[in-house]
Amino acid sequence: MLTVENIQEYLERVIAEYRLSGNRQGLRNLQTAAGFLMEAANAYGERDLARRFQVLAAKAANEREAIEGED
Repeated sequence: MLTVENIQEYLERVIAEYRLSGNRQGLRNLQTAAGFLMEAANAYGERDLARRFQVLAAKAANEREAIEGED
C-alpha cells in the first residue's frame, strides 16, 4: 500500500534526480504537485503534513532557481 511517507520519499528522490539532470520543468511540476498535496493536507486539518509538503514544494522551487541561476 502506498503511504504518505512513500510519496514524500519519492518527491525527495526525484527532486535530487531532476536537480542533477537540470530538469527545470520537472522541478516546476514537482513544486506544483507538492503544493497540491499541501493544500489537500490543509483541507483535512493535517497541519504537520501540510508543512512537510510545503517544504518539499519550496525545495523544488529552490533547486529550479539554482539551475536557472547557473545559465
